[in-house]
Parts: sequence; C-alpha cells; structure tokens
Amino acid sequence: NVTIHSLQLDVFPLESDVLSLEYDDSTRETDVEGVPSSLITTMARSLLKIQDIVGVIPRLQSIGPMAEEVVKKFMTTRLEEHQVDPDGVLPAEDGEVLAMMVLDRKIDMVTPMLTPLTYEGLLDDVVGIDCGFLYTDVKVINPEEEESEHIALGVHGSDLLYQEVRDQHVEKFGTFLQNQAKALQASHANFTNKEKKKDLTEIHQFVKQIPIFSKNLRALTNHIYLAEKVKATTEGPSFRERWQTERSMLEGELGLEVVEELIALQSDPIRVLRLLCLQSLCAGGIKTNKFDTIRRDLVQTYGFEMLFVLNNLEKAGLLRRRDWMDTNVPFTNLRKSLILINAEVNPVDPDDVSYVSSGYAPMSVRIVQTAVKGWKGKDEILKDISGRIVDLDQSSPPQDFKTATKTRPTKTMGAIATERGGGKKPTMIIVFVGGVTFMEIAALRFLSKRSSFPYHILIVATKVVNGSNIIQSLA
Repeated sequence: NVTIHSLQLDVFPLESDVLSLEYDDSTRETDVEGVPSSLITTMARSLLKIQDIVGVIPRLQSIGPMAEEVVKKFMTTRLEEHQVDPDGVLPAEDGEVLAMMVLDRKIDMVTPMLTPLTYEGLLDDVVGIDCGFLYTDVKVINPEEEESEHIALGVHGSDLLYQEVRDQHVEKFGTFLQNQAKALQASHANFTNKEKKKDLTEIHQFVKQIPIFSKNLRALTNHIYLAEKVKATTEGPSFRERWQTERSMLEGELGLEVVEELIALQSDPIRVLRLLCLQSLCAGGIKTNKFDTIRRDLVQTYGFEMLFVLNNLEKAGLLRRRDWMDTNVPFTNLRKSLILINAEVNPVDPDDVSYVSSGYAPMSVRIVQTAVKGWKGKDEILKDISGRIVDLDQSSPPQDFKTATKTRPTKTMGAIATERGGGKKPTMIIVFVGGVTFMEIAALRFLSKRSSFPYHILIVATKVVNGSNIIQSLA
C-alpha cells in the first residue's frame, strides 16, 4: 500500500535574518494575470506558521494594497482556526517579537530598478545569486584551471568572511579583503619563522588550526577573485554612466536621451528596460509622444516580442504614459519628505542607510524608519504612498479584521520597544510581499545594528529580487 501525503514547504531560511518563500512570478500573478489569491493565501499561512513559533505578535502594520490583503487573510485564518479549536490558540503573551510590518512591493518599485553598490548586491547584479548560491565558471575563482566548468559557489552567512564583507560598499570591500589577506599571511609567517623556537604545545595548536587555515584561505581566495570580477565591471565607463544616469533620474532630471542611445547601440534589452522603468517611476510617467517613439524604437530594434513585454510593464505600473497636464509626481514629493537623497553619506564609514547606493536611501527602508517613529503629522507622506496604512493590535482570543481596525493603537512601535526595556532589543519582522532586494537587506541590517533603532530586524519575503528578474518575469 502507498499512502501519499502533502508537505507544505513555504518558508526557507536563506540566512539567520532572511526567510524566503521562493515564490516566483508574484508581480506577474498580481498585476498582469490579476489572480493574487494564491500569493495572499501562501504568504498569510507562512506568517501564521512563524507566529506559531514566536508567539502572538502584539502589533501589526501593513502598507500598500497587497500587504493589506495579506494581513486581512492572516487575521481571518487565525480567527477560523480559533473557532475550530478554541483551546489551540496561542495566548497573547509578549514574546521576543513585538511588531510585524507588511510592505507591498508596489509602494517602492524604484529601488529594484537601481544598481546596488554593496558587495552582495553587485555579485547578484554581475554574476547572479539564487538561494544563497552563485553559478559561475570555475576559471573566475581559479584562473589557472585549464578546462572551463560551471560550478555552484555558496555565498551565505555560514562563510564568516562573506558574512562580514557582504554589506560593505564597493569602495570598502576591496581594501577589507586585502587587509584580511595580509593578516592571514602574517599569521602563517609568524609560525613558520625559523628564528622563533616553538614548544610542543604551540606545534600541536598549529596543527589543529591547519584545516581552519585552509578553509579561510580558500574562502579568501574565492572572494578576492570575485571582487576583482565585480571591480572590473564597476570601474568600466558603461557602469559609471549607468549609475550617473540613475542618480540624475532620481533627482528629477530626464535621462531618455541615454535610453535612446542604448537602444541605438542594441544594448542588453533588460538593462534598457530597467532605465526606462526607472525614468517612468521617478517622473510620474513618460510623455505620450516620447513614449510612442521609444516604444517604436524598441520593437524595431529587439523584435515584435517587445510589444508583449511593454504591455505587461504598463499593466504592472512600471511604465506609464503621462499627459502634459499631469503635474503631480508622487516620487518627487516622497524624495523630499522622506529625505531619500543624502549625497554627504560616507560609504566607507556610513552613518545612514543611503550608503548602499552612494547617497540614495531605499524608500521602503525610510518608510520603516518613519513607521517606527509614528505616522502622526506625516499626512504629506501618506497621500503619496500607494494604498492605505493599516495599524492594529492583535488580541487573544483573535478578532476579525474589521473589528481589529476600528481601534487604532495609541503607542508608536518605537514606544512599545522602548517600554520593553532590558539590554536586548526586541524583534520586528519586516515582510515584503512581492520580493526584497539585496540593497534593502543591507540597509535593514545596517539599521538593525544601530543603537538608535529600537528593534532587531528579521526579513521575510516572497523572494529576493532585482529589477532584471522582475522584468524577465513579465516577458
């Protein structure tokens, strides 16, 4: 006899502070096909599973339409489970996790279209990272290898060197790796120095350290070669031009001439579309005449298949036609009110999350910072964010969503963390419905380590994404 059971695998720990559902094509499902129910149900059940482990999370907040739907499903499912089994519901005791913020990817589509400048973000941009592994030719990490072979290389927190270097800026990680190499060399030279006599205890200790030394040397060698590959890309003129174009678009300038030039040069179509989407998002759309001209050029250059991609990008809101009378640009307002541009940040010794792209703070992270302080008096920000903010307290026994939202919490999330006291920070879960970028992960880790921020952050996302794979999912 054969018995078949289903095993729901929905949450995968990519890192100690990053959990992923590995849910592909969420943007296509929600915005193009218009069937978000599977995503909403899967995410809500995953969050309930996490709550079963950590205990009832006292404070919930969602921003954006899809995030609100997830919280609504989360509350409804919890209430249904209570009605079936009243004794099986968790008591509302304060655990380590005090708050959960659910963010809709749609509230910040600008960040995925930008080029990250951290080591991990650039590795993903240049080579590609999938579930903690990058796939590359063996010659990249071992140039002396004679035969070409595709290998999988782990890039995750179990590699202590990578854990330390992954969120560093491009201006810092090269020097950091060089210093690590010098330290490892000095350690080895210190023992092999023939002039210095060693007793048996020292020899025994060194022999025990040989496997660790070999492992560290191999990891360091790998990252030096990978860093060289990244540096070769970032120091090229095309990369610098791309970054400068992105920054000018963020600051409100038009960069469509660069887009047209890239089309004429038959550049990588995904790169072209990323810049075009960024321009549309930052400027509140592209004027109809210009839009039609670029659309024609794209189809003539890359083929008729581009029509379907452009149509899907419009459905997803990444591309938009703008009427000449339409003067309201939400991103421009948010750039000023959330202080997204910080040109004075020091990327080597940063004091602000904007170091992750040499001066631009991911909007989603700025929203997290603002939410922790509280939304009172922030009407100018709220009117430009897509969707409404839902803020509620969870109770035990559970309430339905409508009842829970009738009473607004009286304390900010920052206040309830401060009142907890004690030496250890409480935890806040940040959920991204639609994916999170490595740029945002680095910025949230930086925020989590700051003594001025009252929470330790745990990230949960449908998937780790970037602008390229979002666009590819719509192709």
